[in-house]
Amino acid sequence: MKVLLLNPPRDNSISSEVPTSINAETNTIPPLGLMYLEAHLHKYGECETEIVDSLADNLHIQQLEKLLPDRRPDIVGITGHTYDLVDMLSVSKLIRRLLPQTKIWWGGPHVSDFPMQTLRYDCVDGCVPFEGEEPFTDVVRAHQASVRGGAIDPQDLAGNLKKISGIYFKDSEGQSVHTGARPPVADLDRLPFPRRTATNYKKYSYVLGSEAIATSLLTSRGCPYSCSFCNTPGRTTWRWRSAESVVAEMEECDKLGIHEIYVVDDTFNVRRDRVMAICEQIKKRGLKMNWNIRARANCITKETVKAMRQAGCNRVHIGVEAGTDEGMKALHKNLTTAKVKEAFDILQGEGMTTVCYFMIGCPHDKTVDDINQTVNFAIKLDPDYALFGILTPYPNTAVYREGVAKGLLDPQHWENFLINPTPEFKPQVWTEFFTAQQLSEMCDKAFKKFYIRPKQMFRKLLELKNFHDMARKLKAGWEIFKL
Repeated sequence: MKVLLLNPPRDNSISSEVPTSINAETNTIPPLGLMYLEAHLHKYGECETEIVDSLADNLHIQQLEKLLPDRRPDIVGITGHTYDLVDMLSVSKLIRRLLPQTKIWWGGPHVSDFPMQTLRYDCVDGCVPFEGEEPFTDVVRAHQASVRGGAIDPQDLAGNLKKISGIYFKDSEGQSVHTGARPPVADLDRLPFPRRTATNYKKYSYVLGSEAIATSLLTSRGCPYSCSFCNTPGRTTWRWRSAESVVAEMEECDKLGIHEIYVVDDTFNVRRDRVMAICEQIKKRGLKMNWNIRARANCITKETVKAMRQAGCNRVHIGVEAGTDEGMKALHKNLTTAKVKEAFDILQGEGMTTVCYFMIGCPHDKTVDDINQTVNFAIKLDPDYALFGILTPYPNTAVYREGVAKGLLDPQHWENFLINPTPEFKPQVWTEFFTAQQLSEMCDKAFKKFYIRPKQMFRKLLELKNFHDMARKLKAGWEIFKL
């Protein structure tokens, strides 16, 4: 049985307020979720697997129309966020038209938020929310066990799928079935490492990093914090891999010539002892590579930052979000501006590159001065990079529920998009004090105020490594200047 795992194009993604050339995570790192699926299927699924990453290979719907009939997969697994929904549907409809016998299953963040709504689409046979390695492998086995006379028997397949917990699918009568909840993987060390050789791994780079081959790596899942704007699945069940497992995977990357690693944990530095153990393992194995993390400011200590720097970590991403204590409290950040400043003093003192994330248009942003305080705090922190975005209240978040209760957000808005997805869709923003247009203009001004400063511009000139690097930085700078 052939299983094709597809990262769809992003030709019709719904709008973002961050210029694409300076978005730190756009189109530059491999599809780690699909790679985990592929590795699990390769080890346990007894099937032929392939990953097609439309972003890395610059594939659009026209190219996929030529590629898919040649592959003739029995099952296609598609991943994506809700902002990718238009493209996910376009690709699924294409597969249904070209290969009507192929089964189409979805996974990823969109499905985790909207599993039952996903089954409304005629071109989707089933979906796996949250963590998919084990349930999707079971799904493939169920298809294999349902083959009769060279074809899948629909009734046998439905019976086999009903035995798998944690999935949604349509039975032989077209009725939606949910097989119940499935607990997340408790021991992450038991999952096979992603097989980076199953992708064109040499094509990946990191827009804020060097020109080295880059990859992404996950050392934990979930998040123990409860920020009001976040809908990270499983945040109350934070689980982590052992230091030995993490660094063994890093060593595999090193052998492939990958020397830039983006650790994509929601929060890498939750536990000090674990951070120290990972750094010790890196030094013990003599690995020489750059790696960067997402961190919580309140977990930053001199000891851990020094150890990370010595072990090759050169960049830290921190979601600061607000520029006042009142704002951080409103967003349930459990932080203070003083603690954030202390963290940045430590990071900058150790020579770490810092990347900061801020939001405007939050419930506490009642005046222009409130928003200016966030921008001014960004300038005070003086990170190497600052990214500003407008708060987007997503379903299944505390801030979304608050907005609905106040009558500021229409709960039918997202539902209408799910029923009729179009690239013209605009997510709702918090309009209690400003219009969407006013927030957009202030977001543009925030970028300009931060980046078009003599100190920041001089710093970027000193960082240039070669002509190609200069071209990348000029492109990002031009997008800011156009705002």
